[in-house]
Amino acid sequence: MSWQFPPRGWLKFNVCGVVFEAKAGGGGVLRDEDGEARALFSGPSKAKDAKLAELKSIGVALELYEGMGWATCCPLLIEVGSNVVFKWLS
Repeated sequence: MSWQFPPRGWLKFNVCGVVFEAKAGGGGVLRDEDGEARALFSGPSKAKDAKLAELKSIGVALELYEGMGWATCCPLLIEVGSNVVFKWLS
């Protein structure tokens, strides 16, 4: 598998959550249709597992997307790494 560009006119947030030695964190990168990074974030999470940390990262990504004004001009794709998180959201 490799990263895929979003469709023309769209933005794409890739997010992840991780746990290592009982410490959780998450992050994400927002890219435009040309693959250019438009926003990045990462930081610790109070989540107890990687799936919840990834879910919290989705919330941060949505806040950034809306707060930066992208929500009014460009549709958004969010790509997650966990099938479990994907099923939760479905």
